[in-house]
Amino acid sequence: MKGMTKEINKDGQAIGRKGAESRARLLEAARRLINELPSARKLTASSIARAAGLASQTFYLYFDDIDEILLSLAMDASYDMDDLLVALDDPGERLAPRDYAERVVAAFYRYWDRHRPVLNIRNYLADRGDEPFAKVRNESAIPVIVKVAARIRAAQGETRLTERDAMARAVIVYSSIERMAARYATTPGLQLMPGGGDLKRAEADILALLLSPPPVL
Repeated sequence: MKGMTKEINKDGQAIGRKGAESRARLLEAARRLINELPSARKLTASSIARAAGLASQTFYLYFDDIDEILLSLAMDASYDMDDLLVALDDPGERLAPRDYAERVVAAFYRYWDRHRPVLNIRNYLADRGDEPFAKVRNESAIPVIVKVAARIRAAQGETRLTERDAMARAVIVYSSIERMAARYATTPGLQLMPGGGDLKRAEADILALLLSPPPVL
Protein backbone atom coordinates (compact mmCIF):
# COMPACT_ATOMS: atom_id res chain seq x y z
CA MET A 1 0.00 0.00 0.00
CA LYS A 2 1.15 3.53 -0.73
CA GLY A 3 2.89 5.16 2.22
CA MET A 4 3.71 1.85 3.92
CA THR A 5 7.21 1.43 2.46
CA LYS A 6 9.96 2.07 4.99
CA GLU A 7 13.51 3.13 4.27
CA ILE A 8 16.07 0.47 5.01
CA ASN A 9 19.76 0.69 5.82
CA LYS A 10 22.56 -1.18 4.06
CA ASP A 11 21.97 -4.19 6.33
CA GLY A 12 18.38 -4.41 5.13
CA GLN A 13 16.94 -3.17 8.41
CA ALA A 14 14.16 -0.60 8.59
CA ILE A 15 15.46 2.84 9.54
CA GLY A 16 13.77 3.97 12.73
CA ARG A 17 13.96 7.27 14.55
CA LYS A 18 17.47 6.69 15.87
CA GLY A 19 18.71 5.54 12.46
CA ALA A 20 17.14 8.55 10.76
CA GLU A 21 18.88 10.82 13.25
CA SER A 22 22.24 9.13 12.62
CA ARG A 23 21.81 9.45 8.86
CA ALA A 24 20.88 13.12 9.22
CA ARG A 25 23.96 13.72 11.40
CA LEU A 26 26.18 12.15 8.75
CA LEU A 27 24.66 14.33 6.04
CA GLU A 28 25.04 17.48 8.11
CA ALA A 29 28.64 16.58 8.99
CA ALA A 30 29.46 16.00 5.31
CA ARG A 31 27.85 19.32 4.38
CA ARG A 32 29.86 21.11 7.05
CA LEU A 33 33.13 19.50 5.96
CA ILE A 34 32.49 20.41 2.32
CA ASN A 35 32.22 24.03 3.43
CA GLU A 36 35.46 23.77 5.40
CA LEU A 37 37.74 21.60 3.26
CA PRO A 38 39.61 22.89 0.20
CA SER A 39 38.34 19.98 -1.91
CA ALA A 40 35.62 17.32 -1.72
CA ARG A 41 38.36 14.83 -2.55
CA LYS A 42 39.51 15.27 1.06
CA LEU A 43 36.25 13.76 2.34
CA THR A 44 36.46 10.29 3.83
CA ALA A 45 33.91 8.07 5.50
CA SER A 46 35.88 8.19 8.75
CA SER A 47 36.20 11.98 8.74
CA ILE A 48 32.46 12.37 8.18
CA ALA A 49 31.59 9.87 10.90
CA ARG A 50 34.05 11.53 13.29
CA ALA A 51 32.57 14.98 12.59
CA ALA A 52 29.10 13.52 13.23
CA GLY A 53 30.24 12.02 16.53
CA LEU A 54 29.60 8.48 15.31
CA ALA A 55 31.68 5.35 14.85
CA SER A 56 33.31 5.00 11.42
CA GLN A 57 31.38 1.85 10.57
CA THR A 58 28.11 3.72 11.08
CA PHE A 59 28.72 5.55 7.79
CA TYR A 60 28.42 2.30 5.86
CA LEU A 61 25.06 1.52 7.43
CA TYR A 62 23.57 4.35 5.36
CA PHE A 63 25.91 5.04 2.44
CA ASP A 64 27.96 2.80 0.17
CA ASP A 65 30.65 5.41 -0.41
CA ILE A 66 31.43 9.12 -0.60
CA ASP A 67 29.69 9.48 -3.96
CA GLU A 68 26.41 8.29 -2.46
CA ILE A 69 26.44 10.79 0.38
CA LEU A 70 27.42 13.55 -2.07
CA LEU A 71 24.49 12.56 -4.27
CA SER A 72 22.13 12.74 -1.30
CA LEU A 73 23.41 16.21 -0.48
CA ALA A 74 23.07 17.23 -4.13
CA MET A 75 19.47 16.07 -4.20
CA ASP A 76 18.63 17.99 -1.02
CA ALA A 77 20.23 21.15 -2.39
CA SER A 78 18.89 20.82 -5.93
CA TYR A 79 15.28 20.67 -4.86
CA ASP A 80 15.43 23.49 -2.31
CA MET A 81 14.08 25.90 -4.93
CA ASP A 82 10.77 27.12 -3.46
CA ASP A 83 11.99 30.71 -3.19
CA LEU A 84 13.05 30.76 -6.86
CA LEU A 85 9.87 29.07 -8.09
CA VAL A 86 7.74 31.58 -6.16
CA ALA A 87 9.66 34.44 -7.80
CA LEU A 88 9.14 32.87 -11.23
CA ASP A 89 5.40 32.49 -10.63
CA ASP A 90 4.84 36.12 -9.67
CA PRO A 91 1.96 37.35 -11.85
CA GLY A 92 3.44 39.31 -14.74
CA GLU A 93 0.86 42.07 -14.61
CA ARG A 94 2.03 43.09 -11.14
CA LEU A 95 5.63 43.73 -12.16
CA ALA A 96 7.38 45.45 -15.05
CA PRO A 97 9.73 43.09 -16.97
CA ARG A 98 12.84 44.67 -15.41
CA ASP A 99 11.46 44.39 -11.88
CA TYR A 100 10.40 40.80 -12.47
CA ALA A 101 13.81 39.93 -13.91
CA GLU A 102 15.59 41.47 -10.92
CA ARG A 103 13.45 39.43 -8.55
CA VAL A 104 14.18 36.19 -10.40
CA VAL A 105 17.93 36.82 -10.59
CA ALA A 106 18.07 37.73 -6.89
CA ALA A 107 16.20 34.54 -5.97
CA PHE A 108 18.57 32.48 -8.12
CA TYR A 109 21.60 33.92 -6.34
CA ARG A 110 20.04 33.34 -2.92
CA TYR A 111 19.51 29.71 -3.89
CA TRP A 112 23.18 29.38 -4.89
CA ASP A 113 24.38 31.25 -1.81
CA ARG A 114 22.61 28.67 0.35
CA HIS A 115 24.13 25.66 -1.39
CA ARG A 116 27.14 26.79 -3.48
CA PRO A 117 29.73 24.18 -2.35
CA VAL A 118 27.35 21.24 -2.86
CA LEU A 119 25.93 22.58 -6.13
CA ASN A 120 29.45 23.15 -7.47
CA ILE A 121 30.31 19.54 -6.70
CA ARG A 122 27.08 18.40 -8.37
CA ASN A 123 27.84 20.38 -11.52
CA TYR A 124 31.48 19.29 -11.62
CA LEU A 125 30.54 15.63 -11.44
CA ALA A 126 27.69 16.11 -13.91
CA ASP A 127 30.05 17.79 -16.39
CA ARG A 128 32.41 14.84 -16.03
CA GLY A 129 29.62 12.54 -17.19
CA ASP A 130 28.47 11.13 -13.85
CA GLU A 131 24.92 10.16 -14.80
CA PRO A 132 23.20 10.31 -11.36
CA PHE A 133 24.54 13.81 -10.73
CA ALA A 134 23.61 14.93 -14.26
CA LYS A 135 20.10 13.58 -13.72
CA VAL A 136 19.67 15.52 -10.47
CA ARG A 137 21.02 18.68 -12.10
CA ASN A 138 18.70 18.39 -15.10
CA GLU A 139 15.63 17.56 -13.02
CA SER A 140 16.12 20.66 -10.89
CA ALA A 141 16.77 22.90 -13.91
CA ILE A 142 13.81 21.83 -16.05
CA PRO A 143 11.01 23.45 -13.96
CA VAL A 144 12.88 26.76 -13.99
CA ILE A 145 13.63 26.60 -17.71
CA VAL A 146 10.02 25.72 -18.56
CA LYS A 147 8.68 28.66 -16.54
CA VAL A 148 11.18 31.11 -18.07
CA ALA A 149 10.41 29.81 -21.58
CA ALA A 150 6.67 30.28 -21.05
CA ARG A 151 7.24 33.87 -19.92
CA ILE A 152 9.48 34.62 -22.89
CA ARG A 153 7.02 33.19 -25.39
CA ALA A 154 4.08 35.02 -23.84
CA ALA A 155 5.98 38.32 -24.00
CA GLN A 156 7.34 37.86 -27.51
CA GLY A 157 4.11 36.48 -28.94
CA GLU A 158 3.32 32.86 -29.79
CA THR A 159 3.06 33.72 -33.47
CA ARG A 160 6.58 35.17 -33.48
CA LEU A 161 8.34 32.62 -31.31
CA THR A 162 7.89 28.86 -31.33
CA GLU A 163 7.88 26.86 -28.12
CA ARG A 164 11.18 25.27 -29.17
CA ASP A 165 12.81 28.67 -29.74
CA ALA A 166 11.52 29.93 -26.39
CA MET A 167 12.98 26.88 -24.66
CA ALA A 168 16.33 27.45 -26.37
CA ARG A 169 16.44 31.04 -25.12
CA ALA A 170 15.46 29.93 -21.62
CA VAL A 171 18.22 27.31 -21.56
CA ILE A 172 20.79 29.95 -22.50
CA VAL A 173 19.50 32.35 -19.85
CA TYR A 174 19.44 29.66 -17.16
CA SER A 175 22.90 28.36 -18.02
CA SER A 176 24.43 31.83 -18.02
CA ILE A 177 22.91 32.87 -14.69
CA GLU A 178 23.83 29.54 -13.12
CA ARG A 179 27.43 29.85 -14.27
CA MET A 180 27.77 33.35 -12.86
CA ALA A 181 25.97 32.49 -9.62
CA ALA A 182 28.31 29.53 -9.18
CA ARG A 183 31.53 31.44 -9.78
CA TYR A 184 31.19 35.14 -9.07
CA ALA A 185 32.15 34.80 -5.40
CA THR A 186 35.36 32.86 -6.03
CA THR A 187 36.66 33.56 -9.55
CA PRO A 188 39.78 35.77 -9.54
CA GLY A 189 39.07 39.22 -10.90
CA LEU A 190 35.31 39.10 -10.48
CA GLN A 191 35.63 40.23 -6.86
CA LEU A 192 36.36 43.68 -8.30
CA MET A 193 32.61 43.98 -8.91
CA PRO A 194 31.21 44.59 -5.41
CA GLY A 195 28.91 41.73 -4.44
CA GLY A 196 28.58 40.67 -8.06
CA GLY A 197 26.17 43.57 -8.52
CA ASP A 198 27.28 44.39 -12.04
CA LEU A 199 26.74 40.79 -13.11
CA LYS A 200 23.30 40.62 -11.54
CA ARG A 201 22.21 43.87 -13.19
CA ALA A 202 23.45 42.68 -16.58
CA GLU A 203 21.64 39.37 -16.19
CA ALA A 204 18.44 41.13 -15.21
CA ASP A 205 18.80 43.47 -18.21
CA ILE A 206 19.13 40.56 -20.64
CA LEU A 207 16.23 38.64 -19.11
CA ALA A 208 14.08 41.79 -19.10
CA LEU A 209 14.70 42.26 -22.83
CA LEU A 210 13.44 38.75 -23.53
CA LEU A 211 10.42 39.34 -21.31
CA SER A 212 9.47 42.63 -22.96
CA PRO A 213 7.00 42.75 -25.85
CA PRO A 214 8.63 43.50 -29.22
CA PRO A 215 8.34 47.08 -30.45
CA VAL A 216 5.37 47.87 -32.66
CA LEU A 217 6.58 48.93 -36.10
